[in-house]
Parts: sequence; C-alpha cells; structure tokens
Amino acid sequence: MKIRELSARSGVNAETVRFYEKSGLLPPPQRAANGYRIYDEATLHALAFIKSCRALGFALDDIRLLQRLKSHPAEHDRADALVAAQLQQVEEKIAQLMEIRAFLQSIVYVGAHDAADCPVLGSLGG
Repeated sequence: MKIRELSARSGVNAETVRFYEKSGLLPPPQRAANGYRIYDEATLHALAFIKSCRALGFALDDIRLLQRLKSHPAEHDRADALVAAQLQQVEEKIAQLMEIRAFLQSIVYVGAHDAADCPVLGSLGG
C-alpha cells in the first residue's frame, strides 16, 4: 500500500509516518519502480502500536525500547518497569492538574465588577 492508504487506514498522517521512519520507529519501506514508498500490513501493525504508546504518553525513546522488548519476551520485566514509571508520571500530572483546578475554582468569580476591582486578576498576582 502507498503512504496515502497507510495514513488513511492507520489514522497517522503521512508526514508523521515519514518522521517515524527517520526516527527508526518504522523500518525503511520498500520502494516501487517510480520511487513511491510501499508499505505492508506489518507496518500498519507497527503504527498501531506506536499510536497506542503515544496515546499513553510514552516518549519516542520509550516506544523504541518497547518495540525491542516485544521481540525479547524474557525481558518483560523491563517493559513492566517502563509502564510503572509512566503510570507514576501520569499520577504526578493528575495531581498537578488537580491543584490547578482547585486554584481556578477558588478564584472563579461570577458577577459584575470593575476591571480595577477584578478578584480574578487580583488573585493571579501582578
């Protein structure tokens, strides 16, 4: 399949596919006589894996490692550790977002007031 079809089937735009190739996340594609990239189903599955990992917030280096670990099941403990570390980062980010939410809820103000007396702007400092 050509890059346009791969992009449509995977939901990953062509520019990102080429970036993943350059980054080593995808193997170099075969080329048709006219120079067009030709992809196979394995590339489609690899893109689905990358897309899932990105949705979970994994960095490209982490995805590269997870790809290598897929072919070395004996090292699954490294994958477990990587997922645990990602979970910890997500929990920290959630805690930060909850603090931001609480602050915003504390300063939200509904009502008429002059700009000079705005409690929201006063709470933000400056």
